Amino acid sequence: MKHLLLLLAILGLADSASAQANLIHAISLGTRLGVDAAVAGNRKIRDASSDRYVTTATYHGDSYYQKRTPASKLKGPGGPQIAYQESVLQQCQAALLADSTRALGTAETWAMLQSSRELIVRDRPAWAVDAYADEAAFYQAETVRRQRRAAAGQR
Repeated sequence: MKHLLLLLAILGLADSASAQANLIHAISLGTRLGVDAAVAGNRKIRDASSDRYVTTATYHGDSYYQKRTPASKLKGPGGPQIAYQESVLQQCQAALLADSTRALGTAETWAMLQSSRELIVRDRPAWAVDAYADEAAFYQAETVRRQRRAAAGQR
C-alpha cells in the first residue's frame, strides 16, 4: 500500500499528460505480469495431470487413447491405483491383440476399473483419467461386438 501511495505521489508531481501515460503503462505492465503468472499456473496444473503420457492406439481402423505412466511418476497419493488401472488395461490390450474372439473383460472388470478411476480422482485430483475411461470403453465395446458376433455364428 505504501508503494502505491508513493507511486501516486510521484505521478502527481509530474505533469498531467506524462503522469497519465506512466499510470497507464504501470497498469498494463501489472496486468501483463498477472496474466503471465496465471498462464504459468495453468501450465503447471496441465503438467500435473500428465496428459503427456497419452498416446493413440488403433485396432482394425478404430482409434482410442491409451495412457501409460512411467513407474517413477507413480509415487505419492493415487500411485497404486494408477498402476492397477494401467495394468488391467494393459492385460485387456494383450487379450485384444492375442485373440479376435475372446472377451476382453467382464462386467466386474469394467466396474473395478470405474471404481479405480474414482479413487484416482479422489486421491490425485489433478490426474487426468479421461484416457483410461476412453480405453476401457473401447475394450468394453469390443467385447460386446465379439459376443454379438459369436452369438450370430451359433445360430
